[in-house]
Amino acid sequence: MTSVDDPSLAPPPAAGWRRWFYGDEGLRAGWCLARFIVLYALLGAGATWLYLRLDRAAAKAAGWEPRAFIATEVIALLAALACVALSARLERRPWEAYALAPRAAFGRRFWEGVLWGAAPVSALIAAIWAAGGWSAAGLAESGGSLVRFALVWAVAFLLVALGEEVVFRGYTLLTLARGIGFWPAALTLSTLFGMLHYFTKPMETWADGLSTGLLGLFLCATVRWTGDIWLAAGFHFGWNFFALAVFGGPNTGNDGKPITGHLLASTFHGPQWLTGGPMGPEASLLVFPLIGALFAACAWRFRRGRSAPRPA
Repeated sequence: MTSVDDPSLAPPPAAGWRRWFYGDEGLRAGWCLARFIVLYALLGAGATWLYLRLDRAAAKAAGWEPRAFIATEVIALLAALACVALSARLERRPWEAYALAPRAAFGRRFWEGVLWGAAPVSALIAAIWAAGGWSAAGLAESGGSLVRFALVWAVAFLLVALGEEVVFRGYTLLTLARGIGFWPAALTLSTLFGMLHYFTKPMETWADGLSTGLLGLFLCATVRWTGDIWLAAGFHFGWNFFALAVFGGPNTGNDGKPITGHLLASTFHGPQWLTGGPMGPEASLLVFPLIGALFAACAWRFRRGRSAPRPA
C-alpha cells in the first residue's frame, strides 16, 4: 500500500520556461493576479461603456446621480464576482481562500463592522463641530423623501463597499499574499488604494490620499484578524453612509459637493485642514489620530482567536 505522502507521487517540479509561470501550487500568484486585473478591467469597463451608451441621461449626468451611481456600482460588483468565480475555478480554490466566505455574508461580523464604521466617523464630525467646522439645522428631508433617499444611498454605498472589498481586500490581497506574504501585500495594495483616490479624483490633496491609504491598511488588518472581508465591508459601508448620506460630507467624486438628498441640513465651514474641504471629513487632519485609535481598538478587540485567512 502506497502512502499519500510518498514523494514519488508528487507532481514533478516545473522545468524550463514553465518555472516562470508555475510553482508548487500551480500558476504563480503574480500571473493569477495579472489575469484577474486584466479580466476585471476589461469586463467592468466594457459593461460600463455599454450601459452609458444605452442610458444617455446617465452619460450626461454631472456628479453622483443616484440611479446611474447604483447602476455603475452594480456593474463593478458583478464584474468582480464574475472574475473571482472564474479565478476560483481555474485555480481550484474555494472562495474562502480569498477571504470571501459567502456563507458569512451579512452576518454578525458585517453588522459589527457597520458599527465600527459609523462610530468613528460620528466622532470625527463631533470633533469638527466642536472646533466650529460643522453645523446642522435639523433634517434636510422629511416624510417619504427622507425614507427614499436613505434607502437609495444605503443601497448605493453598500454596493461600493462590497465591490471595493471583494477586489482590494478579497481576491487581490490574498492572492498577492500567497506570493509575497500578507503584510507586504497589505502595504502594497493600501498604497495603491490611496494613490487611486489621489490621482484619479479632482481636487485631491496628500491628506485625503494618505488617510484613504491608512484606512485601506486598517481594513486589510481586519481581514487578518477576522479571517474574511465582512467586517471590512460593514466598516466601509458604515463610514461612507454616515459621512456622506447622514452628515452631508462633500466628495471630490461628486465635484466637491454633498450628495443630493443627504439627511441632515448640514454645512461645513472653516479651514480645509479642519473640515477636509471638497474632499470631505476623511481629509480633515483630525482623522489621523482617529485612525491610530481605530488600529489600537480593533487590535485589542481581536487580541484572542485571530484567524488569518489561508491563501491556499
